[in-house]
Amino acid sequence: MTELPSISVITPCLNAAATIRETLESVRDQGYPRLEHIVVDGDSADGTPEIAAGFGARVMSEPDRGRPDAANKGIALATGDVVAFLNADDRYEPGALERIGRAFADHPDAQWVTGYCRIVDGDGREIRHGVTRYKQWLLRRWSYGLYLTQNFVSDPATFVRREALERVGGLDGRYSTSHDYDLWLRVGRLGPPVVVEAPIAAFRMQEGTLSMDGFEGQFREHEEIARHHGDGHRAAVMVNAVTSRLIVLIYRALRGVRTLRARRRRGVGAPPRTT
Repeated sequence: MTELPSISVITPCLNAAATIRETLESVRDQGYPRLEHIVVDGDSADGTPEIAAGFGARVMSEPDRGRPDAANKGIALATGDVVAFLNADDRYEPGALERIGRAFADHPDAQWVTGYCRIVDGDGREIRHGVTRYKQWLLRRWSYGLYLTQNFVSDPATFVRREALERVGGLDGRYSTSHDYDLWLRVGRLGPPVVVEAPIAAFRMQEGTLSMDGFEGQFREHEEIARHHGDGHRAAVMVNAVTSRLIVLIYRALRGVRTLRARRRRGVGAPPRTT
């Protein structure tokens, strides 16, 4: 049997004491035999580095220029055959690293492996089931052209050989929210991923995160990234532009509906009562 690769999990964070324990536990509880967890902290003031050290993680704590910078520091520290990124409010599903390690072992020529990722709310309850099923459907049909149309690869559920990462370079700090899409498109030029059709990670989405508050900027970056990497795929790039703008309009509409419902529950803007 082929030996499982060593894995380095990198967690960039800043003032994440409220959520990082669950993340650390999800890594520790994998029981993976060849694993290092690197926490790159941006000089937190809430005890985050001490919490991470208490779980046996390798900790670097110093000011940085945001998530891409922190993640790149982690890449420089990583010693594993395979590298992954797990935010301090996300978590791995039970048995995830065993599935990933076995996929790399079974496909020695694969440069990267990705799998399914659930979306959960602030309390850990699964939400947006339809979005998850849609992304899974696209993931099973991955091609470079299809991937250019929209970002359906989930960063917390994606792993790359360190040598491939060294070939394509680290995360690009010009992209504040979509640096993962840029990175996985560059890795995708090396070849298709092995897709593990099983739950690998859970991504936390709640009000106050970049995923909700910065979605308009995120999809503008998606358009720009697709154009940058889209040589020879003009139609896919055009689909990305249309899809990104449509998603923004849908999100705006949904947010407007939620705001209106909340106001009605509070009685704000309700018509005057008559006697």
